[in-house]
Amino acid sequence: MHHLRTLIGYEFQRFFVSPFFYAICALFLLLMEMVFFFSLIVYSDFPQEEPLMMQLFKSMWLPLLFIVPILTTKAIVSEKAEKLFDSLLLLRVNGFSIIFSKFLAIYCVHVALWSAVIYFPEIAQHYSAALAQFNNFITQQIRWGGWFFVNLVGGVVVAFGLWVSALMKTPATSMAASTVGIFLFLISGQFFRQLSVIPFDKSETFESLYTDWNVFFQMEDFCRGIFDTRVVVAYVTATFALLSAAAITLRKN
Repeated sequence: MHHLRTLIGYEFQRFFVSPFFYAICALFLLLMEMVFFFSLIVYSDFPQEEPLMMQLFKSMWLPLLFIVPILTTKAIVSEKAEKLFDSLLLLRVNGFSIIFSKFLAIYCVHVALWSAVIYFPEIAQHYSAALAQFNNFITQQIRWGGWFFVNLVGGVVVAFGLWVSALMKTPATSMAASTVGIFLFLISGQFFRQLSVIPFDKSETFESLYTDWNVFFQMEDFCRGIFDTRVVVAYVTATFALLSAAAITLRKN
């Protein structure tokens, strides 16, 4: 436990003194601000039934595909090159403590950044009184349901990125593999959709998987206040399974 507290403190300290960290945060907010701005233009010119906040949450794939792989790659691969892990493992520091401290630091950054993003509508309305005409511009149910789901998915993605980084030897391969894996995870529901149209006995099963386990369908459910316990348990379990796999991989490599 002493090692874990020390490692967590080190990870947060390393973030806050690094210009790279602030650059990544700025890039994240810039990406989401651009998405929000263009969504706002479309929303203003062509009124949508779907609230703007839900459209904003559906763009979560942008930071997940580009920002998370950068953070997880730097957290593992760069320290492999500096032989820092060898020293920690020789000191009998638990591999899971090393991985969990890095996960917690990156995940807290993810949560904090999305906590800023969900207040974009208030900022926009503050500077443009004309936006007050949109009755469904800000819905608390969508805001907090979407925020919860984005961070639920974010935990799995961060853990996956750390596991991939523990496997890889170079930053380029780590980032490429993480990006591809995250992309496949996000579109996996569409794969079940394709299987559901194949005329054989299990087509209904695949149709059910497409409906129930499609990431973006799940997002809509959470935004509407439908919190599926199966989804929460599946994502939390997957997160800790990936963290355990990353810890084992790190010690073996």
